[in-house]
Amino acid sequence: MMHSAAVSDTGRKRRTNQDCYLLNSECQLYQVADGMGGHAAGAEAAKLTVTNIEDFIKLVDLSPEVSWPFGYNVQISFEQNALRTALLLANLKVCQAAEEIEHYAGMGSTVVAVWIRSNRAFWTHVGDSRLYFLRGGELRQLTEDHTLVQEQFKRGIISSEEVKTHSLRHVVTRAVGSRDRFEVEVQELSLKPGDLFLLCCDGLSDKVEHEELKSILLDGQDLQATCQSLIDAANRAGGDDNITAVLLHYDI
Repeated sequence: MMHSAAVSDTGRKRRTNQDCYLLNSECQLYQVADGMGGHAAGAEAAKLTVTNIEDFIKLVDLSPEVSWPFGYNVQISFEQNALRTALLLANLKVCQAAEEIEHYAGMGSTVVAVWIRSNRAFWTHVGDSRLYFLRGGELRQLTEDHTLVQEQFKRGIISSEEVKTHSLRHVVTRAVGSRDRFEVEVQELSLKPGDLFLLCCDGLSDKVEHEELKSILLDGQDLQATCQSLIDAANRAGGDDNITAVLLHYDI
């Protein structure tokens, strides 16, 4: 059984919250999206992203006999194909809305989505929203940021310390709402009792270091209270952006 909790906070500097999250215990789909765009466009992009991913996964969960508008990759699992298709459909819908409604022009969103099925976790992401995984007292980051500075780090242009403070660290190289074709990364793992997942936006990961995240997660007893502790830590560190945390705890 998967237990879940979430907290989303505007932060200390922003007037509105353009993050969106989903806890769907029925089909066991969980998401965090961080919208980008002026006025209400970012919030709309995040909402469209989460809603369209959910719609396709719900459809697949009810009946595997669905059409695959972007093709079916036989080299990956059914569930990975479903997440890939859901994300590409969300990208298409956000692009369409941006073209049809003037004040939505240029809007986009990051997203991280986890789908639990048959005692396995499947996930995908775009942008710099992250997925962390705690097992046996060790915390791992399962996603790699799609950002300009991450690409520069991989090429050896900048150091890991420079990544944290670089002026362009928030420039994403992939986003939902992109007209440029991008590869969708989908992965999976087998679950064990006690496994803990953290889905979050950069408003949390930018402000709370890996070791502090680990400490908060290890100290937490109640999922909802632990989510709030994560939000509080980000706000204490400045709270420059919207902050969203979703926690998933797997047990028999």
